[in-house]
Amino acid sequence: MLFDKTDISERADNFRLIERKRIEVETDLGCKDTRTLFRWWHSFSPSFPSRTDFDITAVPSIASNIYLIEVIAPGKYLYRLCGQTVGDLVGRSLRMADISLESPKFEDRKLAEYLDELVENDSSCSCSGDLSFFDKKFLKFESFDCPLKDEDGTITHFVGVLCEAPK
Repeated sequence: MLFDKTDISERADNFRLIERKRIEVETDLGCKDTRTLFRWWHSFSPSFPSRTDFDITAVPSIASNIYLIEVIAPGKYLYRLCGQTVGDLVGRSLRMADISLESPKFEDRKLAEYLDELVENDSSCSCSGDLSFFDKKFLKFESFDCPLKDEDGTITHFVGVLCEAPK
């Protein structure tokens, strides 16, 4: 379900159209910031990096576009880090925000569902679409979400980048 169709929300105030796709090569990404994170994450291939491998100082050029989400339990997540540009694009700072299947905000519940799918599929994913949910239909975005694993191979965090897509 995650990679074989486009998710179109029925709500006009949410993302209108989100295309999700697995990224195999850097050139599949349109933003320089998503490509930067892809290169970092892919440098660990065929393994996955861990939370301790991630150091924001290793990729300072994308610091304002970075977010780090901790996996608490299935359907339950915590934003540990939310860069300034991410907050500007989504309309609020998400640092230390709980995201779950029971969240009051529709878009937070959809995010928890999406993260659950990434855990289930044990994969990274790129998303693109517009920011209609925050009256920013004129803004197109691209994101890249990468799982981070512990020594047992369990996904403990996601590091991601959100940026305005090139026009």
